[in-house]
Amino acid sequence: MFLRLTLLSASALVFHASFAVAQDAPVIAPIEVTGFRPAAPDRATASVSVLTEDDLAVRASPNPADQLRAVPGAAVSRSGTLGGLTQVRLRGAEANHTLVLYDGIEVSDPVNGETDFGTLTALPVGRIEVLRGASSSIHGSDAIGGVVWLSPARGRGVSGFAEGGSFGTAQGALGWSGDRFGLGLSGLTTDGVDASGAGGEDDGSQALSGIATADLDLGTDWSLSLIGLVRETESEFDSDTDFDGLLNDADRRTEGEQRLVGAALRGTAGPLDHVIRASFNEVARDNFSDGALADTATGERTKLSWSPGYSAGVHRLTGLVDFERETYDRADVEFGGLTNASEAFESLAVAGEYGLSLGALDVSASARFDDNKGRFDDAETWRIGAGYAFDDLGGRLRASIGTSVKNPTFTELFGFFTGSFIGNPDLKPEESQGWEIAWAQDLGAAQVEIVYFEADLENEIFTAFNPDFTSTARNRTGTSERSGVELSGRWQALSNLTISGQATVFDSRTDAGADEIRVPELTASLGADWQVQPDGLRLGLALDHVGEQGDFDFGAFPSRLVALEAYTLASLTAEYPVTDRVAVTLRGENLLDETAVDVFGYNGPGAGVFVGLKLK
Repeated sequence: MFLRLTLLSASALVFHASFAVAQDAPVIAPIEVTGFRPAAPDRATASVSVLTEDDLAVRASPNPADQLRAVPGAAVSRSGTLGGLTQVRLRGAEANHTLVLYDGIEVSDPVNGETDFGTLTALPVGRIEVLRGASSSIHGSDAIGGVVWLSPARGRGVSGFAEGGSFGTAQGALGWSGDRFGLGLSGLTTDGVDASGAGGEDDGSQALSGIATADLDLGTDWSLSLIGLVRETESEFDSDTDFDGLLNDADRRTEGEQRLVGAALRGTAGPLDHVIRASFNEVARDNFSDGALADTATGERTKLSWSPGYSAGVHRLTGLVDFERETYDRADVEFGGLTNASEAFESLAVAGEYGLSLGALDVSASARFDDNKGRFDDAETWRIGAGYAFDDLGGRLRASIGTSVKNPTFTELFGFFTGSFIGNPDLKPEESQGWEIAWAQDLGAAQVEIVYFEADLENEIFTAFNPDFTSTARNRTGTSERSGVELSGRWQALSNLTISGQATVFDSRTDAGADEIRVPELTASLGADWQVQPDGLRLGLALDHVGEQGDFDFGAFPSRLVALEAYTLASLTAEYPVTDRVAVTLRGENLLDETAVDVFGYNGPGAGVFVGLKLK
């Protein structure tokens, strides 16, 4: 039903577009995620979605994962309450096939090679770009499903907000930004809900982030950008303590710290323009069981890169030399040091990208070689794309094909949990090849796009269960397949009313032909942003639908596949100015009070209402 309503809305968008009053074309910011240099969105040869500050205000969620429900091809899986393990899958790929960057710096946990979006709650984000499809020739390992690029909010002057409401939730932020420097502090605390659903204690979470930015003009066409981010998180969760496959009301807690610093030096020397980047990301986690420290793990990632570029008329050639080092240290307390480990990876990559923009034609090609220093097989990845605008039709056709890789993680290789998981140091990197074809139609006040995509995955890493009830990581011997259709649209219905939506149909299968778990058959969303009067009341409404999806019930032996029911989340935001700089805000989540289950056995929150003040 929801898909039919969404498609009808998209049809209405197309039908009524010709009757809408033409609006002045907005200033379109370049996109960062598609290549080694920023590019115009209408010249991209890959599928890219951009969520601006206005788009983010429609849902006003404290976690960027909820914002990604508006993006075609994205599926969100949350284990229980806000702050719990939250995964984002792009185009039916695995969660650790989604590369996440913050201002261009990889933020994933070096230990498990995945970004837990639950830890990104209260992260200051002012813009999101999502690149869908094979992207390793630009971004290296992990970019099989795609790339999520989060950018910090960059306002001017003093700004902030404070909000409180359901589930014992309170959040706030305060920031200042000038012409060159910016500072910000944001945080959230929530009592949450009982993740086990067994009537036990609530499982809450806390997050605190501090950010500092600087943009310095060095003269003679050179500039330096700096960013520093410090975060602390704490999340409570339940676990299966009696090994019957169902959660118990257990006292489990994870405390995390993240430190991220980055610098980008940009300038011109002779005929070449240059971008030199350096970044450091450290993630430390302490796990507690029944109030006692069980283990600690620290992962560090250091990256250095140099990218020279040369332009000649309609041609552009850009190169990259990229060095990366990751370290992993685990100290076990619970088992007396039995699971201690210390490992390191290094890789050196060289890459090149060619771009051609000739009238209505755009062509891009990129290739990359990663020398993994004997730890894994060296990787060669590539991507070719082209787009052509048919001005007489008001449409643009584009297509691309490419390859990607995902290296095994420290946990998959060396993880050891007594009586549970044993790592496999002989794992091979996962390899994927995918292609897409798309048509984008401009209808004046409306724009619509339809994309068909396919991807094959070899050496897929999965968790294999042994007869002694332990598990380990292995590579599948066959080929896993993903395909789907993405439909998206945006309609400027009135000068003060914007409607946008998307619907994606997924088909994601293992090498045995079985449906991949936690990949819904369908996702769809519909959002409206209404400025009721100039400088007055502003309303946002969103409907986010997640179709039926599969998961495993490990309470049975052998485990059995179960179906998780479809659900629709309704959210509403309102902002009313009481002065030129102060506004009252109202936000409602899951207003239909749906039972939203993304992972079998986890209980999620019901309807919630939150009231706040905003300083602009």
